[in-house]
Amino acid sequence: MYRIYAVIPLLLVGIIIASGALTSAASPNISHPYRGSKDIKPGNLVSLDSTQDNYVEPANLNTGNRLVGIAVGDDDSLVAIDADSNRIQIATSGVATALVSDLNGAIKSGDQIAVSPFSGIGMKAQPGSRIIGLAQSALSGEEARISTKEVTDRDGDKKTIKVGYIRVSVAIGSVPAAQPDTEQNAIQRLARSLTGHNVSTVRLVISTFIAVIALIALVALIYTSVYGTIIAIGRNPLAKASIFRALLSVVGLVILTAGVALGTIYLIIR
Repeated sequence: MYRIYAVIPLLLVGIIIASGALTSAASPNISHPYRGSKDIKPGNLVSLDSTQDNYVEPANLNTGNRLVGIAVGDDDSLVAIDADSNRIQIATSGVATALVSDLNGAIKSGDQIAVSPFSGIGMKAQPGSRIIGLAQSALSGEEARISTKEVTDRDGDKKTIKVGYIRVSVAIGSVPAAQPDTEQNAIQRLARSLTGHNVSTVRLVISTFIAVIALIALVALIYTSVYGTIIAIGRNPLAKASIFRALLSVVGLVILTAGVALGTIYLIIR
């Protein structure tokens, strides 16, 4: 009998631990009320307003350091703290529906979602980005309610992007900025700055070989042409016009050869 009574506290402790584990695994959606403009719709990423207390504004690259959560509907939160119909509910944990675009590439499940240049709209994160969390679904299919928008970038070029809704596990943080590769030599760093990506050593060797051969050929061609022109004019000054025309033809050939060499090198390292 006493053994049974001794086991009961242990069972209670086990039940408490198990219920705590289940509660933490459930990770309920928790939202907090904020004030903000009527332009903020469910799904918008929002940041704290630096000019007013307890106010939020649509998040973008300029306000990403104050990112606070995702705007949700009143029925989308399992736990709404101090619910108020006159305020905007902002999900600060759990899983919420977010409005995103493919501005920085297609979004798949597991991708980090960051703020974008467009207020309230997220995108696939890049190094140094401020993120709202992890995508739990891809930006595709009917559930995403995808639409297309035509936008203009900083260079004035127009492009069409997809905008839609995905499920995001809210976990605000930052992606570490890309660190420079100190092991790369000067040529590799130059190639990376020109192409925007790392270039293999084999491609660099081939490109360097082509550049050296082309340079030797061009120097030899220019030298012999100029030297021959001087000798020819000295021997026959009356043929100066025809000699210069021949020299211009050689200059055109030099320019063409240089262009072909540069184009070949670009195709190899791009």
